[in-house]
Amino acid sequence: MQLLALDEEFNPIGYFGYINLQWIRRYYEPGEFSVQIPIEMYMSDMKYIYTNERPEVGMVQKSEYQTNYQGAYMQVSGYFYEYKVNDKIIYPRYIKSGVIEDVALDLAKKFCEDIPILQIEASKKRGEVIAIQSTGKNLAAQIYEMLQTQEMSFRTRYGYAENKMYFEVWQGVDRTMQQSDNPFAIFSAQLRNIANEKIVIDNSAFKNYAVVIGNGQYEDGEQVEVIIDQSDGGYRQKVYIDKTSMKYDEDKQSLEEFKESLVQAGLEEMQKSYSQIVNIEVDTVDRGLKYLQDYDLGDKIEIVVDALQENLVTRIIEIDEVFKQGKHTVSLTFGTKVPRVYRRI
Repeated sequence: MQLLALDEEFNPIGYFGYINLQWIRRYYEPGEFSVQIPIEMYMSDMKYIYTNERPEVGMVQKSEYQTNYQGAYMQVSGYFYEYKVNDKIIYPRYIKSGVIEDVALDLAKKFCEDIPILQIEASKKRGEVIAIQSTGKNLAAQIYEMLQTQEMSFRTRYGYAENKMYFEVWQGVDRTMQQSDNPFAIFSAQLRNIANEKIVIDNSAFKNYAVVIGNGQYEDGEQVEVIIDQSDGGYRQKVYIDKTSMKYDEDKQSLEEFKESLVQAGLEEMQKSYSQIVNIEVDTVDRGLKYLQDYDLGDKIEIVVDALQENLVTRIIEIDEVFKQGKHTVSLTFGTKVPRVYRRI
């Protein structure tokens, strides 16, 4: 994969070679990269890493000078540009209802005011109608968590020719056998297109019934309660979700809209803390299905686990690519996002 270094103003500096590269793409949170560059090819004014072979742009956040018996090199790493949206917080209080894509784009318009070259794309009116109320959260985290409740995401796609970064809501392609619009993508050890499967199914924190309370403390006598019932009439595993910091303001939303915003906040909390975790990691084998042609990040696919006699419908939520010594390996993670703590690069 060819890499181009850009300076702080996104001007091209030059292409450069590397010893190895790791390019980690993620659907529900910012991805990241790490590249080992021979010292003679390193450019100290590189601030961004661009390739026309992937939609992401890497931000140079950490540079390490190292030497070994093979010579000197720089290890350069950072998150992709979506992480820049987490430089922003939601303040003052934000209240909005509408189609979920409209809400996500409106959040970006209101709080991404000074992110360089960022342009907010027009809405395609995708998703269900929601209501939200949010104060103080990191902007990217709020948008990711909100969109994940409808299996959608956002990204910042760089247009090199026009030098613009496009903020857009998107959703991967449905490639399951339950649809007829797209070719199927089926992964199975029996088909010999995956290897080294690791499967985690964790129900230890799972809840399917939530009581969500908002609008102040019990003593105030004005609390508003909503119920989220995902039990389908079966056994209820209950949780209490405290959203008392969310306040009802009749001048800005109706009581029904406020209740819908409590439902949305409850769904995001259940998804983050109380959902079933189904996490599948595999290495791909270049046989039959071609990466970027037959499947890509965010796509909904089917994976057949022969040993467990399971046929799972799931999304590709992470793709870990490694380029080293002329070889390109691709590892996939399917399923539910495992909670991750952002670390400093």
